[in-house]
Amino acid sequence: MNGAGVHPFTAGGTSSAPLLELDDLRVSFRVKDSLGVLRRAEVRAVDGVSLCVARGETLGLVGESGCGKSTLAQAIVRLVDFTGAIRLDGHDVSGLRRRELTAYRRRVQMVFQDPYSSLNPRLTVGRLLAEPIQFSGEAKGSAVFGRVGELLDLVGLPLDAASRYPHEFSGGQRQRIGLARALSVAPDVIIADEPVSALDVSVQAQIINLLIDLQRRLGLTLVFIAHDLAVVRHVSDRVGVMYLGKIVELAPADDVYLRPLHPYTVSLLSAVPVPDPDVESVRQRIVLSGEAPSPLAVPTGCRFHPRCPIAKPDPCSTREPELAEIAPGRFAACHFPGEATAVTMRS
Repeated sequence: MNGAGVHPFTAGGTSSAPLLELDDLRVSFRVKDSLGVLRRAEVRAVDGVSLCVARGETLGLVGESGCGKSTLAQAIVRLVDFTGAIRLDGHDVSGLRRRELTAYRRRVQMVFQDPYSSLNPRLTVGRLLAEPIQFSGEAKGSAVFGRVGELLDLVGLPLDAASRYPHEFSGGQRQRIGLARALSVAPDVIIADEPVSALDVSVQAQIINLLIDLQRRLGLTLVFIAHDLAVVRHVSDRVGVMYLGKIVELAPADDVYLRPLHPYTVSLLSAVPVPDPDVESVRQRIVLSGEAPSPLAVPTGCRFHPRCPIAKPDPCSTREPELAEIAPGRFAACHFPGEATAVTMRS
């Protein structure tokens, strides 16, 4: 919970109960030295993330490499250990046993960044899709093959793709296969971790449009993770911005892009090229100094203050800001929310 006593973004600003909830989620990893020996130091890859996702909503997550986006995705599908709480339909999934965990993973599926390494190269596409269908009991006997055909058609692949192997397909086609496999067990939630970053730009658009179409047709809830802010805006209802393991801004997509509150969000957006050359030539950019700090040495106070263009010694370097509701449905973790945007607009 944030300091204001409001859970960040309850069901997209509505009174309806959220489908997926994260409450003070934390993931830490022990560090190994050059000889592979575990040290006492820990990396806090995800450091106290709280948010809610409504049924049928798309929540986009953006941030630099290493900010914790992918680790957060892995925690949601229970691939890494965590502290805090993850709730689906109000039920805490932290202590699920094996059979319960299988049922949970049937409802929450993941599409991975690399569509090749996530597919077993020794299995045909038909077997890749049939195995989760049979295991989950989604269909039996000859109905399994009918279901495989439906899935291939759903993602825009021909029926004869079932007899071929993953290496026989292009990157975009393999990502369609990965999406079909995720859909094979009729999930409620899809966690898409950088699903188009390894693809050509023209293919990216096809996969993005397919995701949007499938979400509308099937009523999916989508958590879409990417570093491309233009793609995230196109897909998302709301956007969360991550920095060093924390959510620093969370708001409806148009609000984030038109008037961001956090200086880190402002800097990310200022680096995105604008297709209009007249606008691009006069646009003010915020160039951050240095690199993102190491997760092993998180700065005191606001963790963004060493790179922040509007930071002040006090309170920025002494007191960590909480994720608080600055305006209805708009959350930011900043002592001076909106000031970086105002400075950019005046420049």
